[in-house]
Parts: sequence; C-alpha cells; structure tokens
Amino acid sequence: MDENFRRTVILIAEHDDEGTIGFVLTRPVDMQIDALISAFPKFAARVGHGGPVGHDSIHFVHNLGDELRESLPIVDGLWWSGDFEQLISMVDLGKVRVDDILFFIGYSGWSPGQLDAEIKDGSWIVSNLSVKEILTEDPKELWKSILKPINSNFKVISEMPDSDLYN
Repeated sequence: MDENFRRTVILIAEHDDEGTIGFVLTRPVDMQIDALISAFPKFAARVGHGGPVGHDSIHFVHNLGDELRESLPIVDGLWWSGDFEQLISMVDLGKVRVDDILFFIGYSGWSPGQLDAEIKDGSWIVSNLSVKEILTEDPKELWKSILKPINSNFKVISEMPDSDLYN
C-alpha cells in the first residue's frame, strides 16, 4: 500500500551486492524531456516518475546499445544511461525515435539484500517483459496486462478500481 509503489511495475536496471536500482514504468509525467532540460531538442519521448529517490536527476533506458557510448546493458536489447551529449546529438540528427527511449525523473533504490527480502516476503511479483513492452506499452495499462495472465486471483485484483492513482 506504499504510495510510492502501489500498482507499479519496476524495471530493475542494476542488482548486485551494493543494492538495487530500478525505474517505475507505470507513472507517466505529462511533460516532454525538452521541457525538463533546455539543451535538449524538441522530442516527444515518454517521461516517467522513476521512483522516490533523486528527484533532481534524469535517467533513461533505451534500445540504442553500442551506438550510444557508455551505455550499461540491462538485458539483451535494453540499456541504461549513456553519453548524454551524444544522445542529444543523435536526437537532433533524427537517429533516435521516441519508441527507442524512456526518460525518468528520479529512481527507485534498495539497500543490499532489501529487495530480495521483500520478494521473499511476497511484497513483489517478479515477471519478465520484452524490450518492446518496456519501451512502448501504455504505462497506465502495463500493471494490468502483467497481472491478468498470472492467475484468476490476480486478474480480479488487476480489475479493481484505484481511481486516485493517475489523477
């Protein structure tokens, strides 16, 4: 019932002995990246609220891979971060489509072992998504589309109203 994570889908970008970093995929922000960063060219890619930590930071995940220097692999076909100046140049030259990238204000973080313990306690459901689903699925429908096929109990939960979530 934590407001930061209720009905969210989190993309885990890094999980190691030092902790975990992830981004909320289901909390869109009604703002374009060029409105947040004045040096960024006009670009209509999605921006989301990445989590309750570091609201003074912008992060991004993408499918550009080695084309964007300093990118960090998450899974096959999906990377985190990269050379931001090069990204601006690539966007300016039309080498990046809006469906290639997601931006986040802030992030979600867990201390070492914390997320593993929360998963063990049943606070989270672990699921796999395709890169296409991560980058293009409607963020307001993603939580439902993940829960429905798991079992009938989760299908019922996914259909329960939570009208204040996206207001």
